[in-house]
Amino acid sequence: MKIVRAGVVLLVLCLLAVPVLAHVPSFPVDNTSPERAVEVPDAVKSWSFYDRLDTGDAKYYRFSLDAGERLQVSTFTPRDGEFTPSIVVMSPSLDGTEGVPAGVTVPDGMGAVVVEGERPAQPGYEPFAPSANYQTAELSRSVESQTTYLVAIYEPENRSGPAGVALGYSEEFSPVEYLTVPFDLVQTHLWEGKHPLVVLGPFMLTVLVGLNLVWERRGRDWLQTPALVLLAAAGLVLVGTGVNTLVQMGLALWHTGPTAGAVVTAIFVVVPVVCGLWAVRLALRTDGTVAVGTRLGLAVAGVLSLVTWGGFIVGPVVLLGMALAPARLVEA
Repeated sequence: MKIVRAGVVLLVLCLLAVPVLAHVPSFPVDNTSPERAVEVPDAVKSWSFYDRLDTGDAKYYRFSLDAGERLQVSTFTPRDGEFTPSIVVMSPSLDGTEGVPAGVTVPDGMGAVVVEGERPAQPGYEPFAPSANYQTAELSRSVESQTTYLVAIYEPENRSGPAGVALGYSEEFSPVEYLTVPFDLVQTHLWEGKHPLVVLGPFMLTVLVGLNLVWERRGRDWLQTPALVLLAAAGLVLVGTGVNTLVQMGLALWHTGPTAGAVVTAIFVVVPVVCGLWAVRLALRTDGTVAVGTRLGLAVAGVLSLVTWGGFIVGPVVLLGMALAPARLVEA
């Protein structure tokens, strides 16, 4: 029961910490003109748009803000070199279009402010999706009256590359947004330009090696208890996601150097790995029964794993299902 109590404490800490870690990820498509701009439903909410600029491109985002809110927008890129995403902010509340590059369209009735990007010497560390990004441009200002904004990103020298846009400042997720983060993280790492084997290889290798070790220990007879086989597989999926996050964190820190943000990422490594190994250990027991205290532990481990984006939803759901399953199903 001490382990369960420790898990409950950790769960509370995770629930308090996670909302301040991350922007809601999104992946725009075909937003190459003001008419096709991404419609941001709530620009106070913190978003990360993982976009791309091709040669001569500009990408557009449209949203509204009320008086007393704050316009907060910035650009970033994982790319080394000279590629420098920049910003044009347009609104009916602004005057003039001085400095707007030829490739950016300013609709009639709007003025514009240009924020040309500057590349920092070193990338910054992103603990939410462990990665190294260069923040190149930023604009933050209070909004005095309700107005519509159109934001365009562009590259001053018409270079091409991955360009991200961070918008808003209030960290919040809907349930669907939160649950789909693990899948969004895979797409985020692919957006960075990493090979698919680098993005998912550590996960797949961990699961395959784990399955082989389990098979060597228990053999064919163990398959007669499908519920425990499922529990072991769920545990290995959790361990695999933790290992995958660890590898991505290591790759990012290779570029940024040590940073306090890595402590945050470590939570998303340790929790799925510990919960997953514990689930595998339970599954390898010769006795298929699950005591009440163990069920409570499975429930805590399932929620902890879900909160820390472990197991691609499937792993935590299996743990929660085992915690609630009838005894005769577990023992079958």
